[in-house]
Amino acid sequence: MTRRLLLAVVLTSSIFALAQSGQNASGASPAATTTGASPAATTTCAATFSSGSGHNLTKYCVTVNGNITQFSRGGDEYIQVGGPGEGYGICDLSTNTAYFDYGFNDSGNWGPASPSFNPTTAVSSRFTSDGIFQITTTVTQVAATASAPGSAKVSMKIKNWSGISRTIYLLRQADVDFLRSGTSDFTNDFDFTLDTSMGLEHGFKSGLSLTTNTFNFPYDAYTQNVPNGPNSCAPTANLAAQPFVGDGSVVQLYLIGLPSLATKTVNMTYKPI
Repeated sequence: MTRRLLLAVVLTSSIFALAQSGQNASGASPAATTTGASPAATTTCAATFSSGSGHNLTKYCVTVNGNITQFSRGGDEYIQVGGPGEGYGICDLSTNTAYFDYGFNDSGNWGPASPSFNPTTAVSSRFTSDGIFQITTTVTQVAATASAPGSAKVSMKIKNWSGISRTIYLLRQADVDFLRSGTSDFTNDFDFTLDTSMGLEHGFKSGLSLTTNTFNFPYDAYTQNVPNGPNSCAPTANLAAQPFVGDGSVVQLYLIGLPSLATKTVNMTYKPI
């Protein structure tokens, strides 16, 4: 059922690729071509969360912009390896405008974030610079126990502040690598199921999964054959074969209709495997 979304995205992305050679319907160059990093982009931890001990010691950190730029279990690190990349993207399908922030880079069209933290939760709220969308990211700690590692529940709430209905892609992405005892590995095993995308160090070791907890929108879990986050208006440009071995990343993608002034929310979970 949801694999129809991947097919639709592939077809739509091809149309957008042709459109990007010119202009969008409003006569302006599409913002989806914006690349690089703005001064607001950051991988610096603003809040760190830790629970459990020994093999199930689970630790992660969140930036002011709502990126998770470190995640480890029992000393095995999955995100803070090389240039840490994790974050989110929106594509306004009516204008082919991309907004994304993957920590180390962003689309350059975001306003400043308003973060807040407590012992178990990190919240970041920000507007796109054109004032159309507001995204509020809430990362909630699910504590480790003696029998299981901890996890991070990610909630992304999107509000359409414009006067018209819009349809968007909303995605979450993480560059999954592996670091143990000072040794980094950028070649790992990647695979996905209907609901979960995952990257793991081969050889009976460990990894990180990203699982959707929201099923009331068309959605897909998949992996990319590149570490970098995608242009959110061409989210499947680097769709990986199943399974894939290399330097890749995990993705959750949603297709959401947003009436004027409406708010929609998706939830997903990062958990070590």
